[in-house]
Amino acid sequence: MNFLQAGLCTVRKRASRVKRKIVRAATTWNGWVLHSFYREGKPDMCAPRKAVYLFFLSIAALAGSGPRHNRVSAVKRRNYTTRPYLDKPETEHIKRLSYPFMAKKILVHDVISFDVFDTLLLRPFDDPKAVFYLVGERLKCPGFYRYRVLAEKQARARNLEKNGTNEVTLVEIYQQLSRYFIVDPHYGAAVEAQIELALVQPHPYLKQIYQLARSLNKEVIAVTDMYLPAESIAQMVKKCGFEPDELIVSNEYGVSKRQGGLYDMVKEKYPNKRILHIGDSYAADVTSAKEHGLEAVFMRNVASLGGSHRAYDLTALVGSAYRGILNNKLCSGICKASAYYEFGYSYAGLFVLGYCNFIHQKVEREHIDKVFFLSRDGDILKQVYDRMFPEDTTEYVYWSRAAATTLTSGAFRNEYLLRFLKYKISKQLTLRELCEAMDQEEMIERLMQFGFSEDTVLTKENYESVVACFISNWSLIDKKRDAGAGAAKQYYAQKIGDAKKICLIDVGWAASGFSALRYLIEEEWKLGCEVTGAVAGANYLHDQNIIEAPLLNGKMDAYLFSQRLNTDLKKSHSVRRLYSVLIEIMLASPSPSFTGFYYDQNGEIAYSFDLPETEGFDMIREIQSGICDFAADYLAAFAQYPCMYNISGRDAYEVARFVISQIKYFKNLFADYPVNRAVGTSGYQTGTLADLIRNEYVR
Repeated sequence: MNFLQAGLCTVRKRASRVKRKIVRAATTWNGWVLHSFYREGKPDMCAPRKAVYLFFLSIAALAGSGPRHNRVSAVKRRNYTTRPYLDKPETEHIKRLSYPFMAKKILVHDVISFDVFDTLLLRPFDDPKAVFYLVGERLKCPGFYRYRVLAEKQARARNLEKNGTNEVTLVEIYQQLSRYFIVDPHYGAAVEAQIELALVQPHPYLKQIYQLARSLNKEVIAVTDMYLPAESIAQMVKKCGFEPDELIVSNEYGVSKRQGGLYDMVKEKYPNKRILHIGDSYAADVTSAKEHGLEAVFMRNVASLGGSHRAYDLTALVGSAYRGILNNKLCSGICKASAYYEFGYSYAGLFVLGYCNFIHQKVEREHIDKVFFLSRDGDILKQVYDRMFPEDTTEYVYWSRAAATTLTSGAFRNEYLLRFLKYKISKQLTLRELCEAMDQEEMIERLMQFGFSEDTVLTKENYESVVACFISNWSLIDKKRDAGAGAAKQYYAQKIGDAKKICLIDVGWAASGFSALRYLIEEEWKLGCEVTGAVAGANYLHDQNIIEAPLLNGKMDAYLFSQRLNTDLKKSHSVRRLYSVLIEIMLASPSPSFTGFYYDQNGEIAYSFDLPETEGFDMIREIQSGICDFAADYLAAFAQYPCMYNISGRDAYEVARFVISQIKYFKNLFADYPVNRAVGTSGYQTGTLADLIRNEYVR
């Protein structure tokens, strides 16, 4: 039975590979076909329907003009076909060889040989060549990346022609580089080796295998095909906690693992010893090793494991760093995490890190005294910001749309009517339910005097009549506002202290929290403090230009997009597909929504909160843990290169878009996540994300 199951499994895998090759060939020959077949929001289709759909797309493309001149590169196709894991956490998909299996392998051998790069050692990039960007910047050479790649190819070809081997040293590469850029070869090589040393980190799974071999008293060696000098590699392995008995580097002997000469040398050095080699290249570390009499274990590298599940439409350096950090963590074989942790680590972490750096740049540029992170979205932002910039003065302050709407009702009357009444029409609430949610029970009697009953449901038809009643009795609204205004003013006066300029931080999208608080502090309360603000993105469904003036005069800045920044992203940010809601989930806090200020019986400032959405708190804590760990890993990896913290809003949004466009991912992961879309209705209409998707998601 086991044999039959194994056979069926093999057949399925081979059929899947054939299917992928057919689909790849059928979609990449034409860019329009590729975009149409993989376009965002396309309905889920069964395989036969997909095949028919692809067939007719191809016919339509052939009927067009010049279709064969529109072939799509593999890199561009990857932007359409990479997908997050949907069924279970990524770390559950990553299977490394078990420790008992490796222990048995190690026990029966005398010498354990490890490949070095992408095996014992990892770089914080998914493409090792990304380090050339940093080298080029240190050498102040534009185009260095391209020159460095060409120089290595040419140096290897020259050495192959001259000496019969393509192994080269780093100095020889830099000597060839003089064809494009004049630099002292020894100095250039030293700079590259120094940067490699600063960035390298240990492979956590292989480190345990290395320690296992040591604990079993085996001879441990490191064997690598590499152009870096042996002294530099020795420093790297030592920095990462490895101290092999011998380090054998191909460029010192003019032979390589791939061609087999390096393995012959290993056998000569350890005659009559059973040697086990572990590496990430199947051709060089497995096939060649076995052909030359060594036993071998294939250890797939983290980049190949994570590559088909990452966002790629990012800038070269930050994109490679983002994918490298994720691959090193999630594909190492050590990390076991929940899907919520991975959501925070993989998709929210880069956004939060980049947004915090954006805020800090604004703080330094505008000489801001204090940064106010508005609840609740500001919770995780403040945690990461304080880790990054502990010297800045920050405050986590209570604020919400409900509090803002109530406290500014004396000035922004229509905003109050919109949020507490008009936007509730779809909720099918009775007038009693509305008034109770607004804490305006006295208004019920006035509505009855206006000819309504308690059970009257607010509709489009009776909305204006209800509004007329509210306006006629606005003194009740003023009374409610005045009850909390004094406490709110005192609270913010204490928080502001002697600061003369503060910055309010929120996620977006209409900057209503900023606008209301700015008005209160500067105009109504006159606290003698200038207020500026920042939002992640500006894209308000009801009025796209609502904060055009603050964006224009610099009082407000947007990180991801606005009507003045990355307008293509703003246009593709589909509010009707709940993109804003799904980004807000990234910044959620395990705390109840704040509703207002008041004075308690002792005259002290007190705070009121909505019903706690405890069903989602465990999810949120896991998400926040993932965000904090990503920030810590990224900051540690590039501690000597703070320029890597300058993550553009476009890069951060591309990572977010990669996942928020996958509605099936959110259905699987967050179906039970509690959501309350409207101000002041938690007690009546709190639902789940599954309800929201079913009722509001538009394809």
